[in-house]
Amino acid sequence: FDIELQLIADVGLIGLPNAGKSSLLNALTRAGAKVGDYAFTTLEPNLGAYFGYVLADIPGLIEGASEGKGLGHKFLKHIKRTEIILHLVSAENENVKEVFDTVQNELEKFDDSLLKKKQIILLTKIDTCDEKTLKAKIKELMATKKEVMTISVLDDEAVKNFKDNLVKILREEVEK
Repeated sequence: FDIELQLIADVGLIGLPNAGKSSLLNALTRAGAKVGDYAFTTLEPNLGAYFGYVLADIPGLIEGASEGKGLGHKFLKHIKRTEIILHLVSAENENVKEVFDTVQNELEKFDDSLLKKKQIILLTKIDTCDEKTLKAKIKELMATKKEVMTISVLDDEAVKNFKDNLVKILREEVEK
């Protein structure tokens, strides 16, 4: 008999490598996840406790993950075990919508039921671009018809605002 745990976290932090998932987990919790300015710093999911909710930092997904490229199936399996998907997209990317779509396509190819989960897009590293560029990137992501939020883990006020919003979302969605 194989027994598999079906829920490991309330929120799964997903995105391409180097989107800021581990940095966000560390800013929200005391997880102490390894952070580095290179792709695939995170090789196993990291968990953190946040006001009684569990957040999971899922290692970065790449194009082809749904076909098993890299450790794709292993990582995608963890996303199935989350209640809410927090999709991190770095503002450092030239085309943020294309980055979002790449990960969405991998989710759909792996298991289209993942697209039915509540998803929030979090534009990270907003300190890396000017205001005009930031507004254009937000507008681009709004076309997905998903809730879009922004953060820089280097900005304490932005982190606090995000924390407050996340608690509200978790109370509404997880405790239904």
